[in-house]
Amino acid sequence: MSTICSSCHRRGTSTIMGTLIFVGIIFTAFIPMMLVMRQADTLNEMRKHELGIFDQDRVDEEINFYAYPDPAPNHDKLNLRIKNEGSIPIKIVKVWINDVEYPQNVNINSMETKSLDPLTVTLQALTSYTVKVITEKGNIFTSISGTLYYSGGTWHTPSLGICVHIINIKGKYEITVTTETESEPVGYYKSQSTEWGDVIKTFMVDYPDPVSYTVTIKKFNGSNWIELSGSPITNVSIVWPPENPGDDPIFNILINGES
Repeated sequence: MSTICSSCHRRGTSTIMGTLIFVGIIFTAFIPMMLVMRQADTLNEMRKHELGIFDQDRVDEEINFYAYPDPAPNHDKLNLRIKNEGSIPIKIVKVWINDVEYPQNVNINSMETKSLDPLTVTLQALTSYTVKVITEKGNIFTSISGTLYYSGGTWHTPSLGICVHIINIKGKYEITVTTETESEPVGYYKSQSTEWGDVIKTFMVDYPDPVSYTVTIKKFNGSNWIELSGSPITNVSIVWPPENPGDDPIFNILINGES
């Protein structure tokens, strides 16, 4: 006759129970850990995606702006006119004039132009002033009108210009800037291939009013260059130093390329 040892039975039962408890503890710890790790991976991928979008948006930011002073007697006021030439909205958060910071909070939509409120500067004779703007994404842009210079109670800028903005869907263009004082064009541009989207070109010129310029704009159509409606634009002149509000160092021309 065989007998069953009760202590052996208890030991066997306790071993099984111990194993089950151990497995339960492992699963209790392992499953939450896996969930946390998976959540961390998801958050990491989301962060990488957000950074990728941020970097792309930063690359897509493109603005042109120029700084110019108020006419007398407000010599200590500088104006900024900013055009967002990129495909996304931008936010201007700072303006720097030399080492002085001017906080801003200005949103500009794609292809929109805005003028900032005049900024007060401390005038010093024989001093140059470099103007920069900073966007919310960290891009820094410098005024296309160049460094402003204050001397003898008058502002000077090394850069006068004519900016041609062609509203375009698809096309090739030729732009010519001439003046009576020069035998050759003072500015010329010709598309090397078909251009998609608006065409914006700025031509630096040397002389303010009373010198005037003529801007001729043509579009390639079939096998010929055809002048756009409204071209040529004659008697283009730049009043500088400014005498009245709205006298800018850059003369802007907007023309429809589909006309």
